[in-house]
Amino acid sequence: MKTITKIACRTVGTLGIGVALYDATRVANHFSKVESQKQQSKYLENAYFNSRTSDNMSYTSSAIGKKTFELRTNNPLPSIWGRIKGGCEGAMYSLGNHLFTIACSSLALLSKGTLAKVGAIGVGLKACYDIARNGFGLGKQNPMK
Repeated sequence: MKTITKIACRTVGTLGIGVALYDATRVANHFSKVESQKQQSKYLENAYFNSRTSDNMSYTSSAIGKKTFELRTNNPLPSIWGRIKGGCEGAMYSLGNHLFTIACSSLALLSKGTLAKVGAIGVGLKACYDIARNGFGLGKQNPMK
């Protein structure tokens, strides 16, 4: 019986960590895409404004502005920076939301005896709460009322 509870605690702990990491990667991917688009649009807006305004009436200044705009629009750095920034923000946001699950899962995985059982029970209760709240809508206010 002791071996079965040990396996069950480790399994529940692994599942809890897996769910938290899965959510973190999915949210990080979404935030990454959104932030990349924001950074790119902000960068292109500034580049376009700079290319369309001039201090003097010069053909060479206009040609330089157009060529610089072309070079700046092909620059991948704002998009890459936005992806990195958004990914980190999304991962931290999601891991912060799953803090209780991560703590209970870690307790179930790393401890022995009663503490492992408490961690596994905590993960189970959190899963039941999530199903009741997000699945069945218990305790949520209807936004239409």
